[in-house]
Amino acid sequence: MWAALFGAVISVVIMFLLTWWAALIAIGVVLFLLLYVIYKKPEVNWGSSVQAGSYNLALSYSVGLNEVEDHIKNYRPQCLVLTGPPNFRPALVDFVGTFTRNLSLMVCGHVLIGPRKQRMPELRLIANGHTKWLNKRKIKAFYSDVIAEDLRSGVQILMQAAGLGRMKPNILVVGFKKNWQSAHPATVEDYIGILHDAFDFNYGVCVMRMREGLNVSEVMQAHSEYMPHLLGAPVKNLNSIPESSRMIFFKWWREERGTLVTCPSAPAVDPEALVQEEQASTIFQSEQGRKSIDIYWLFDDGGLTLLIPYLLGRKKRWSGCRIRVFVGGQINRMDQERKAIISLLSKFRLGFHEVHVLPDINQKPRAEHTKRFEDMIAPFRLNDGFKDEATVTEMRRDCPWKISDEEINKNRVKSLRQVRLNEILQDSSSDAALVVITLPIGRKGKCPSSLYMAWLETLSQDLRPPVILIRGNQENVLTFYCQ
Repeated sequence: MWAALFGAVISVVIMFLLTWWAALIAIGVVLFLLLYVIYKKPEVNWGSSVQAGSYNLALSYSVGLNEVEDHIKNYRPQCLVLTGPPNFRPALVDFVGTFTRNLSLMVCGHVLIGPRKQRMPELRLIANGHTKWLNKRKIKAFYSDVIAEDLRSGVQILMQAAGLGRMKPNILVVGFKKNWQSAHPATVEDYIGILHDAFDFNYGVCVMRMREGLNVSEVMQAHSEYMPHLLGAPVKNLNSIPESSRMIFFKWWREERGTLVTCPSAPAVDPEALVQEEQASTIFQSEQGRKSIDIYWLFDDGGLTLLIPYLLGRKKRWSGCRIRVFVGGQINRMDQERKAIISLLSKFRLGFHEVHVLPDINQKPRAEHTKRFEDMIAPFRLNDGFKDEATVTEMRRDCPWKISDEEINKNRVKSLRQVRLNEILQDSSSDAALVVITLPIGRKGKCPSSLYMAWLETLSQDLRPPVILIRGNQENVLTFYCQ
């Protein structure tokens, strides 16, 4: 190899010594042909040397990363995103893809539930399609799918096996389970169990909630059912389509085509009656304007709650947004605490200068909001106050997700805190482009899944901007030390 390289260099030198202008022309022609072939990418039936070289280079660098020691200065948020089929949750994909682009790893995880023999053919068919969808949307990410008997075990497999060497995810990103109150309790138990598993595997956790919801598969179903009708073809089982799907599709068609849609099996959709909401599938693809990114830094989680908004603010679509940091404090020490936080943030070199101290964060919430929370958890209460211990134990074994009177009393302060925080969010951040909050944690075995979901529901409900709940794994991701 080295002898060939030496011979090639000598040949080029001799060419220039003999006739320099002819050598320049020859090299120019070769470079032109090379660039032309790279640009046109002709279909050939043999392997490309460029592809082989790219593979060898990527493999060499990936193995070389194993020699790089972990250091806080080298930390990168590498995300495992539970998207299912990525095109079902485009907003989740776009959000993570925005701050990981050209910076760190992003893996879209999909768990196919069922027997391996039945799901294996599907597994082989869908992978290429999802990868092409990511490329078409200009998302620099990998797609990874597994087959498992249930969602939780599948996610456990992904968290342990996703990635390669140093390029392994360290943050689990999930969407908020919007239907938790009507879903089967076992699925809610699995959802909360996944969050606990993430912390056990030393992952940070990010939960995303949007008022419109994240899953647009219902829109896609309505699109496939109604498009033939709009093109003049008969539609089968029109009445079987949920009314919500019909409304969503009519709204989409109105916005895309500018025409009012009517259907014999559904009422006409008046554009004045439609709520003017941003589409969940495109919100993170548009410019955010001169709004704000509001960070509610309520607990020290290693700095992840600050780092993600910082990376987001550096991107073009979000560069016009100012970043506001909200922290808890005491009313008689507001100025001192504000100056201390500003000084700390300046040492982190994040460029956050707008800090707001919330002295009323521990006040009691309004009575009507407290009652709303109590009504929310009422269907999930065990109501064991006047029952004997044996009966309570049996009820707890049969329904582990239900909330006992003792658990309600022990967690009352934390429950009221979520209600109060939602009031503050409604007052301070209703016009923000994005709200980032430190994710509250329910102790495993001490906080039932239904109570924890009620906390998350209460904290983020009725907010217009997207809400991101973030909790690091106590690993420091920011430092003001130079070494």
